[in-house]
Amino acid sequence: MIHISLEGKTPPAEWLERAREATALLDAAATHEERERIIDANAAVWRDLKAWLLDISHGKCWYSEAQDAFSHGDVEHFRPKKIAKNMDGTTREGYWWLAFAWTNFRLCGNVGNTSKGTFFPLRSGSFVASSTDRHIEDEICYLLDPTRAGDPALLSFNEEGEAIPMPGLGGWQRERAEVTIRLLKLCHEPLADLRRQKWMQCRDEIDACQRLMKRLEDGAGAAAQTQLDMRLRGLMRMIQPTEPLSAVARECLTASGLRWASRVAVGL
Repeated sequence: MIHISLEGKTPPAEWLERAREATALLDAAATHEERERIIDANAAVWRDLKAWLLDISHGKCWYSEAQDAFSHGDVEHFRPKKIAKNMDGTTREGYWWLAFAWTNFRLCGNVGNTSKGTFFPLRSGSFVASSTDRHIEDEICYLLDPTRAGDPALLSFNEEGEAIPMPGLGGWQRERAEVTIRLLKLCHEPLADLRRQKWMQCRDEIDACQRLMKRLEDGAGAAAQTQLDMRLRGLMRMIQPTEPLSAVARECLTASGLRWASRVAVGL
């Protein structure tokens, strides 16, 4: 997971008008059943924004950073639109008023979207938004959100390709990471396998750079410096937002314990 900034981004005006009209129908509906019919009848509204959402993340799932190992992307509602499932499996009113709100959409691989389903657990004692009190910003939710700048930093990866809580986390933040990994199935085996491959590729490049640095210390010439520059540029490309699994490459660089690699990991 990497941060997907929505700042300064707005869907096309024509789409926004369609979403506004569909939301107005929901607000005017008298019953739960009528609202569900309106949501189902207008599913094309959020589906038609898929290409725009994919463009924001360079074609990657917002949660896994994979392009296809997590299967074809769905437009997922971060806050479920019909019913919301608590941690214990009980349910509460869904966030139907956000069914067509683009800021509630996340581009998610089908594996993760299916696994998450209608789960949206809140911390014990949290304020719970409702159709009569829609202050969702006051909720304290478990699930990490790629659109929140600090949330992706709570996830890490290991050389086995597993998604893990960032080492050193404790208490609530660690619990959030664990719940997100489980509910979104972020250790899905094909995805973990791709991460392992990415980690190995990055580790091989780090080792090659180390060898070249040693050769340069021992007096190697310009050819060795050219090779080192080329490999460093390759590592820098691996952490770019356009690259699949860039967060895995960044973790591998940091985990190496090498100061120069840690600086590459943060883009310096």
